[in-house]
Order: sequence, then C-alpha cells, then structure tokens
Amino acid sequence: MTDAKGKKRKIVLDSGKYKPALLHNLKNLKVNLNDVDCVVLSHGHLDHTGTTVEIVKMAGGVRVYAHPHTFLPRFYQDKTGKKRQLGVPKGEGIPEIEKAGGTVLLARKPTEIVPGVTTTGQIEKTISFERPLPISKTDRLVIIVDGKETDHRILDDQALWMQVDGTGPYVITGCAHSGIINTLTHVQKIGRLKQIHGLVGGTHLVGRSDEYLQKTVTDLKKFGLKLISPCHCTGFKATATLWRAYPETFVLNFSGRIIEAGKETKPRIT
Repeated sequence: MTDAKGKKRKIVLDSGKYKPALLHNLKNLKVNLNDVDCVVLSHGHLDHTGTTVEIVKMAGGVRVYAHPHTFLPRFYQDKTGKKRQLGVPKGEGIPEIEKAGGTVLLARKPTEIVPGVTTTGQIEKTISFERPLPISKTDRLVIIVDGKETDHRILDDQALWMQVDGTGPYVITGCAHSGIINTLTHVQKIGRLKQIHGLVGGTHLVGRSDEYLQKTVTDLKKFGLKLISPCHCTGFKATATLWRAYPETFVLNFSGRIIEAGKETKPRIT
C-alpha cells in the first residue's frame, strides 16, 4: 500500500496458527517480507500469533503493535477442570520477539502505525445483540490479569482502518470478537466517518443463529459498504448469507487473494 505521504508500505496483520503453512504460502506466493514496516496483532489467540517471531526475523526486526492483554495467559476450562491453552504459543512471546530484533508496543487506544493507517485500539461494545458465542454454564474462558484468573472477554480484540484517497475508508479485521457491527461503529466514531467503503477480514459469525445473521446483515447496510470480503471465522453459512445480501459488493476471500482499493476484484466469486 501507499501511505498518506505517498510512500509504499507493507503491514502484516496477525501471524497465523500453523507455522509451516504460513511459511509455505509466503514462499509459493513469492511474498518478500524484508520491507515490512510493522506487524499488528489483532488479539492474543494462538491462531493469530503463531509465527510472529519468524516474521520479525524475516523483516529484519520491526515494531509489533498489540493490546496490553495480548500476551497474557488464557485458556478454556471445561466442566471437569481440564484446561486448554488459547493464548500466544510458546516461543512467540515478547522476550522472543525482542530477541529477534522486534520492538513490542502495547496500547489500548487507537495508534497510527504508519501515516494514514491506524489501529482501532480496544473496541467499544455498544450494540446490544452482539455478544460472545455462548458456552456451557460449566465451562469458562479464562485470562490471567495481574496474576489473577478472570473471565476472558477478549478485550484485546482490535482491527486496522485506513482512509484511501479517491475511494474511502477500509477496515481490516482479524476475528472481530467484539462484533463486526461494534467494530465498524467504533471506527466510524474515532474516524468521524459518514460511511465505510470496504470491509475485509474475519467477522466471527461462525455458529451464529439465523436471527443473529439477519440482524448483522441489516445493521451492515447503514455503513454504505461498497466492498465486503469476509474470511477466517465467518463460516460457510454466514459467508453465503452475506453473499446473498450483498451480491454486487461481495468478494470471496481466500489465501492468495489480492484486493486493490479502487479497482474491481476479478473474479469476485470464483
């Protein structure tokens, strides 16, 4: 991308879960990371933070932006008390990133990472219907803050947004655990925007009810989206729902997909 000052920039949002797969794709897609400006971690789950150290090394040492909760321990605990680790994988934490030449910058507030590209920071949750996916009353999502176990509400969830000259604002999400409507509403507020041109990324609509999906589709219309390209945790049913709701603006997303602002993405579906 070209930033607000006309300089070419390259930003990595999240580092995936399966290290061999990501490294394989980088090689086969011929993606060079030695000119990366920075890395942004959307939140501290293991499927978004598994190759950060390797990316920092390939980039020759860069800034890594994250929320203060990103690197805190977190886990899923079932009714028997058995725990499953959910957080940043071993070997991908702050000490290892710094050893690889990276600089970790933690912030709750929106942060401009290069001219014209900003993190959302911690996202305000104002939309009543957008709630975390329910789990059993006997199960828990737990995060350890200041040495104490507390309910994991994924406060570290954040996204990126940028104002593209001649096109409009784009929002790039990781998982949108805060809710995709909450995320876009938050961007609209902090950016003082009337509409949002493009949405690309995860929406965390997988597993949602038809009623929930319909509310999401209805609320998305108020942002005036001209491009919507969901991926990752959206799920097949929600992806199909969004395609049916936005047949003229929907772009199917997949590994290797290139989306250029201001240009029609072809083919949009196949």
